[in-house]
Amino acid sequence: MKKVVLINSPIYDRKVADKEDYLPPLGLGYIATEMERNGIDVQILDAVFNNYTINEIIDILNIQKPEFVGVNIFSVNFDLVKQLIERYTCKTTFLVGGKTVKHIYKDILSFNTPNKIICTVGEGEYVNTAIVLGNVISSPKVHNGDNRLAYFVDKDSPYFPKDISSLTLNRKFFLDRQIINPYSKVEEAIVTSRECIYNCAFCGAARSINRDSYARSRKTESIVDELTQIKNEHPHTQSIRVLDDLFLRNRESIKKAVGIFSKFDYDWRAMCHIKSLVNNTDLLPQLAQSKCRELEIGIESGNADIRKYIHKESSLNEVKEVIYEVLINGINVKAYFILGFPTETYEQCLDTFKFAKELAQISRNTVGNFRVSAFQFRPYHGTELFGKISGFVPKYTINNNLNNKSRQQFNFTAGNFSNCPQDKLDKLINMTNNLSEEEHRDEYAECQRM
Repeated sequence: MKKVVLINSPIYDRKVADKEDYLPPLGLGYIATEMERNGIDVQILDAVFNNYTINEIIDILNIQKPEFVGVNIFSVNFDLVKQLIERYTCKTTFLVGGKTVKHIYKDILSFNTPNKIICTVGEGEYVNTAIVLGNVISSPKVHNGDNRLAYFVDKDSPYFPKDISSLTLNRKFFLDRQIINPYSKVEEAIVTSRECIYNCAFCGAARSINRDSYARSRKTESIVDELTQIKNEHPHTQSIRVLDDLFLRNRESIKKAVGIFSKFDYDWRAMCHIKSLVNNTDLLPQLAQSKCRELEIGIESGNADIRKYIHKESSLNEVKEVIYEVLINGINVKAYFILGFPTETYEQCLDTFKFAKELAQISRNTVGNFRVSAFQFRPYHGTELFGKISGFVPKYTINNNLNNKSRQQFNFTAGNFSNCPQDKLDKLINMTNNLSEEEHRDEYAECQRM
């Protein structure tokens, strides 16, 4: 039986003192489930959850000696994954995947190791299983000898999952970790769609750079089945977090979400775009009734020119009106802001802080709470804004002047590409992060318990 270890790779090579908000690596979970279904001995080594350093990962791999080591890679941890692959000396085959691989696979294939490296560009459940079993029916797009291969799983590939409802997730791979969400509820996460229909200039999921795939959503029955499985196998679960962008993408999907969660006694929270709600605020009472506890909304900027620059389609007035409607219906908002976009001035960054403050003040007169996650712009490989930074070679470090303690990965910086001085940028980011529900939590705590 083939032995595989899939690694949720670390973001930084040090122990993290503060407890981090944690997102389970569901992508690896889907791959592991498919591999196990095909008779492969597979496990997930979660270096993020377990706070493992590179040395500790290597020690574990030295004991287990798997035939294949799967590793996810991101822009911010490129150097760490490179270090892991180059320092591990036992014979194995590295399977490297992740959204950013499309843009950096040539660099990955040049890592200095005698071990075989196979990159997957695209979704990896089927192709990686076939690679391990040795029965891949398609040819690699890149074939640098027998030791350096890259498979491209685009929409025409036999390994492209056209119907994502047919994919299953065995949560036994995550049994050792219980997630307590910001509302002190035991939480499980689900994914209901893949790819995105939006085109944000800073995002690796932008439609314009992913034309080789397309957006797909799971059938209602598939989502209900997964929630039923969670209810039966994880009875202590109190809340569900929907991690994808398209669960609430339009009027029909909002009604679908209400119908799904009305069948269960879960609190739930999800990502949502402003444009999805602009003409659908009349459905917010139904969302609240289905126990939608929070919507996570990427506002990004409070300056109209910057919003146009990064392709955020909604106006500031639309943002303000939608946020107000969400809050008065008793649904909390977690708003994301990014400061320090290329060319952005101090005055434009200040507009973002002022706008976030205005939204926080609006929430003081509503039942819903408003909390903020603000961070400095980071260029990710392949994105539109990455391409506008001439001669840039990413080198990510921690900015210790930032105060986002629960998500220290948001404190990463690759440099200041704006026209706002770094000290002023740091100050504005910290001030924006401080505009959380903490300012008025006590005032409405009783309302939240009702």
